Amino acid sequence: MNRSIAFLMFAGAAIGMSAQEGTAPDRHNLIKIGLSSGVFNIVSLNYERVLHPDWSVGLTASYMVPRAPSSLFSLNTEEITIDASHQLSGYYLTPEVKWFFESSDTRSAPRGLYADGYLRWSDTRYTGMFEAEGSGIDAEGQVSGALELSFQEFGIGIGLGYQLLALWDRLVFDFIFLAPRYALYRIKVDAALNGDGQLAEDLGEAIEDVLGRDIVPVDLEIDSQGTTVVDRNSLGYRFGIKVGYAF
Repeated sequence: MNRSIAFLMFAGAAIGMSAQEGTAPDRHNLIKIGLSSGVFNIVSLNYERVLHPDWSVGLTASYMVPRAPSSLFSLNTEEITIDASHQLSGYYLTPEVKWFFESSDTRSAPRGLYADGYLRWSDTRYTGMFEAEGSGIDAEGQVSGALELSFQEFGIGIGLGYQLLALWDRLVFDFIFLAPRYALYRIKVDAALNGDGQLAEDLGEAIEDVLGRDIVPVDLEIDSQGTTVVDRNSLGYRFGIKVGYAF
């Protein structure tokens, strides 16, 4: 987090605490953007609607700007040369319900400490085409091919956060402290890897290791000429900061 964001948060908190001393107008609609996802090149937009003095509903839609993972296929050595074109992108939807605790803020929602329940659906995709050539006893041969990976998740979770309204209850700060979830994952890999020599076998194993480390948190054994489907369940989490406008 850079200094400008930290200063904005501090200023908003100070203004928000002073605003609580008086009577503030009701705000039933909030539009927010996610700040914590910028490092991952993910654009996040949230809409929240207050339906009751103690609770609200919301929906967050996120999009991963297509990018080339810097570490994927960085397998070049003195004996192996790889020329790769690859892209990672994704879509994410998170509907949620928030319950606000009156003890943290005597005014009605959407202010103060809250607990929430949420669902998570995501679809992350990787596509790549590459050529590799190796020389030497341990890396002799040639490999070329295409790889397509789909990583889908459906999860359900709970969380804890604090929402602050400042500047006449117009400026919104939504702090998500921690929100664990139980998730079901489906990983589908379509591969068409053609090659010969020791390099073909070694490169296939290296790709499995890189995919499992950088994209999906599971062990993969891909079929070099076909489709591989893996179903897993695991624990996930979310946290971060959203900033927006209330009206």
